[in-house]
Parts: sequence; C-alpha cells; structure tokens
Amino acid sequence: MTWLLIILCGVITFLIRFIPLSGIISSDLPLFVKESFKYIPLAVLTPIIVSDLSIIENKNLFLIDNFKLYAAFIAILVALIWNNVLVTISIGMASFLILSNF
Repeated sequence: MTWLLIILCGVITFLIRFIPLSGIISSDLPLFVKESFKYIPLAVLTPIIVSDLSIIENKNLFLIDNFKLYAAFIAILVALIWNNVLVTISIGMASFLILSNF
C-alpha cells in the first residue's frame, strides 16, 4: 500500500508539472485569473514576515523591545516614499543594526 501511494504521488506530481508545459491545455488564462496572480506574493510573504517580526525567542510575543518591528516600520516608510527595493532593504537593515546595537 505504501509503494502504491508513493507511485501515485509521483505520477500526480509529474502530471502537475508536465500538462501545462506540454500544450495539452490552452495557455490563455481568463483575465480574472491573470489579475489574481499579482496577489500571490503578498498572500504568501505577509504571514512569514509578520511572524518573524512579532515572535522572538521562546515563541513569546514582544512588541516593546522588538528592534525588528521598529526597523520594519522604517523600511515600510522608505518603501512608500522611494518605491525602490534596494533602498528599502538597505535602510531597513541599517536601521535594524543601529537600533539593536545602540
């Protein structure tokens, strides 16, 4: 039974990757599907970032002495003002280093 399940999972995984590339189905997607793709990175990355910013050591919630959270607010402001990823990351990391060391 275990081998059958392993083989079945392998076949399903193969078909998921093969069918879109083979041309069996149409490559034109409806407009609402294409428009919804722009929200995928936001939906995936938001929980990862929020959990990393709010939960520190021993799975406790820290808000007052959390330098990551303050640096994230600074990075959000920089992103809204300059709309540049490199500047946002640089200033966000620099602000975290400054806040955590001084």
